[in-house]
Amino acid sequence: MNLLKDLLLTYKGIRFYDDTLKKTQYLDKESIRKLQFEKIKILLVKSFNEIKFYRDLFQSIGFDPNSDFNSLDDLEKIPILTKETARENQSNLINPNYSDTSLEFRTSGTTGDKFVSYVSENQWIVEQGIVWRHWKWAGYKFRDKMAIIRSYVPEGEDEGLWKYERMRNFLFFSAYHLNAKNSKIYLDKIKDWKPKFLRGYPSSLYILAKMAEKYEIKLDGLKGILTASETLLPHYREKIESVFGTKVFDWYGQAEATIVFTECEAHEGMHINSEYGYCELIEDSSLDKGEYKIVATNLNNYAMPLIRYDTGDVAVVEDQNKCSCGRTLPLIKSIKGRSDDFLFGDDGREIPSVNLYTMMYKFDGIVSFQFVQEKEQEVILKIEGTNITDEVLDTLRNKMLKRFGKDMKINIDTSGDFILSGEGKKNPIINRLN
Repeated sequence: MNLLKDLLLTYKGIRFYDDTLKKTQYLDKESIRKLQFEKIKILLVKSFNEIKFYRDLFQSIGFDPNSDFNSLDDLEKIPILTKETARENQSNLINPNYSDTSLEFRTSGTTGDKFVSYVSENQWIVEQGIVWRHWKWAGYKFRDKMAIIRSYVPEGEDEGLWKYERMRNFLFFSAYHLNAKNSKIYLDKIKDWKPKFLRGYPSSLYILAKMAEKYEIKLDGLKGILTASETLLPHYREKIESVFGTKVFDWYGQAEATIVFTECEAHEGMHINSEYGYCELIEDSSLDKGEYKIVATNLNNYAMPLIRYDTGDVAVVEDQNKCSCGRTLPLIKSIKGRSDDFLFGDDGREIPSVNLYTMMYKFDGIVSFQFVQEKEQEVILKIEGTNITDEVLDTLRNKMLKRFGKDMKINIDTSGDFILSGEGKKNPIINRLN
């Protein structure tokens, strides 16, 4: 998307916030459900009439959205759409009436399988309205200085590590080039520029916070920190907030654009943005009590609707689901992270990511890490940091053998050469085994 079109759709999104989203965040439950039902009804009928995948699916299960969808509960008549099914049927999920004007987004999960989603311009306007509302919760005002560690990649040697956008007063930094060496250069520039907000991937801002602590660099005047596109791990939040002296406002969403959760100024959890998508929190025997699979349906994307899409993510819910901020948007406690974030041990058992995170937290000198598994009985650990001695490496290897099994081949790479995607996003767990 070119800058002019981006700015135009962003402006329309801000108008949508002023005209609609500012009010709907306080609607009562029945009014929200009525709004969602009306939107899903339109979505289902359009999908049945215009998209081959849904026409074939609905006919095969004897479902006519014109007569068989009479309440939100009727959505359960439609099977859950898995990632595998969506990938196998990408071309048949696209609405040909919107293909020329839709926006294209690409994603690849922990297995590296590519998925291309198409988003209608109307959906992108809603998305920008939700973004604007989230930023307003953080206290943002138009043209407040914002340093952004994402959404910029130098295209040539003559381009620097950062780029200034005058219209919105944003200073973009390359997340690809954020490492222990460049972090002080970034921090010095940010300190000199004096932004009111930081925005970026949680892992990038965590690295920045650790290096700011190391170099004793303080960023005065920050009003808030905006994180998105990765799971915000508890120790990431703690470090970022303690070092930079302000609160984090987290955002959860996916490239598939089915649902968005956002954190408000009360910091009591994350609000489900009910105007964006319809969220089903589904129990699963593999999850702990209070944890639910996130299955979602976007309400506004006619270009490539994903109806009852299993995101692969897990929500943590507590009994208290109302926020003291006064907004009536439903509340969850947190995102646990990808339910499929795991590696395999030497005997084929699953090693959950949380087990590996807990292990890595104890190594203070390690600034960043990434586990990669591409072959059975072999795992690579990529690390970057300071004072990584042979003793540290031996300890790491022994701890990994205890978790993965004595027959696991362990390779530790200290080059800092991480596998990056999504404009510099670094997934800490990469599983490329089928």
